Amino acid sequence: MGPLLFLLYINDLPKIINRTSEPIIFADDNSILFTHSNLIDFNKNISIFFTTLNKWLGANQLSLNFNKTSCVHFTTKRNMLVNLQIGFNNNFITNSFYTKFLGVTMNNTLSWNNHIDLLVKKLSGACYIIRNAKTYMSAVIKMVYYAFFFFHSVMSYGIIFCGNSWHSSIIFRLQKKVIRIMEGCGNRVSCRSLFKNFKFCL
Repeated sequence: MGPLLFLLYINDLPKIINRTSEPIIFADDNSILFTHSNLIDFNKNISIFFTTLNKWLGANQLSLNFNKTSCVHFTTKRNMLVNLQIGFNNNFITNSFYTKFLGVTMNNTLSWNNHIDLLVKKLSGACYIIRNAKTYMSAVIKMVYYAFFFFHSVMSYGIIFCGNSWHSSIIFRLQKKVIRIMEGCGNRVSCRSLFKNFKFCL
């Protein structure tokens, strides 16, 4: 089924489930948000939602993949987490402390630590590749840096959300590290002048 036909197929879903929830649909990635100040009404809304969803799935000959579905209870650090048992037909959704939404990993307190930790692993690998590739590709090393799904694009994606986090300083330290590698400078050389050779600055 092509993307357009799929979107037409599920076009009526948001109208059916938005009475008790806030659906967010992007292509085949569906997220449902529930908010309520009262825990009893909160659980009631979730129960109503799954009853409605189950009917819609049955009518459209679809089924919910419980292995790819998870629940995250977003809360502040001061509030206690509630152990939610969400599901139907004796199948329950796994409770998780974080989720990945359109490439951005969000944890239950929106601290961005999980997203930054995953980002650091990818960027550290990119640093290693650039360090080894510089010997053979010095003339095009900046193109490698800016390449799709490489250092700069990976670092920039979602930076508007996690960039203000105190934990994000390690990302910018890695950026300085890779700039020094490409420019052939030591670890103690200031990057202020080095960034003038690139299209961005700190």
